[in-house]
Amino acid sequence: MSTSIWSKMSRVLFVVEYTTMDDLKNYRDAVKAVGLNIHDCIILAIVKTKKEKNVLAEQYNVVFISDQEFNLFGRLKNEEAKNIASRSYDMILYSSDVSRRIAKLLLKTNKKISVGVNCALSEQMINLKTEVNTPSHLINFAKQTLEKLR
Repeated sequence: MSTSIWSKMSRVLFVVEYTTMDDLKNYRDAVKAVGLNIHDCIILAIVKTKKEKNVLAEQYNVVFISDQEFNLFGRLKNEEAKNIASRSYDMILYSSDVSRRIAKLLLKTNKKISVGVNCALSEQMINLKTEVNTPSHLINFAKQTLEKLR
């Protein structure tokens, strides 16, 4: 019996648009709820400005990134984000579209699969659509779909 794609997941990078700290907590809770170890997973939260990023409190396994942290030549000045982009993952799960610069950074990241949920751009290997946008629904929806794939 072959196993599903989801059953092979342990190290996952979640790419989300930052809205509130409560939303980030909901993403962390959703990661735990689907049976992933939060210590093996990272949430890359995209903020609008570098200034906004600088006032946010540090969160365990959450890395904040802004488009404004790239220099003229497209090099990222955010060491923490560079570090997570250099790791390898079983999956990168996008819950929103990302800028061209961030997409380029993540394209180079070593991963087995990339999945986009409700993304208009199609850089991901698998693109899913759902009506509900809550963190728990997005992650559960991805899990349920990947459990069906072998």
